[in-house]
Amino acid sequence: MINEKLRDFYELYERRKSIREFEDRPVELDKLSRLLMTLNRAQSAANRQPWHFIVIEKKDRAKVNELFTKEGFRNAPIIIAACADPSQAWVRKTDGINYAWVDVSIAVTEMIGAATAEGLGTCWIASLDPVKMKEALGIPDNIELVALIAIGYPREELVKEKKMRKSLGEIIHYGKW
Repeated sequence: MINEKLRDFYELYERRKSIREFEDRPVELDKLSRLLMTLNRAQSAANRQPWHFIVIEKKDRAKVNELFTKEGFRNAPIIIAACADPSQAWVRKTDGINYAWVDVSIAVTEMIGAATAEGLGTCWIASLDPVKMKEALGIPDNIELVALIAIGYPREELVKEKKMRKSLGEIIHYGKW
């Protein structure tokens, strides 16, 4: 038997979807503040926190909007640019893998869950020209743009949309591959 808190947690991730069309409605400041706090308290390798986030409101997005290929992203009330600072990240000694992108991805994923809990929709935007986007946002050369995250209230008809998922048997391996 699953308790109510666990049911709510799992139901949250059933509701989470990539939203590409948003209502023309601003995100309340208190909700945005809680999302930013979620980014701030996210886990990272060795607690290095090798990240920076740029909050871009709709009114300040002319250059960014020109670079989007999907109209729906232009209408999102908030875009957050998630950036990695490789010089601040933990590096695995055995193979030299830098964890900056992993850490940024963890923080963004936690924020996406929080946004869903707040009744907001999100979309991870990776289809972009990072050089042009970095220039538009004034991101320094030593900082990497991981993704943009569109945030806002989803158009209602999109919330009910179901997507097919691979079966567990296709993705889970026990003991070894």
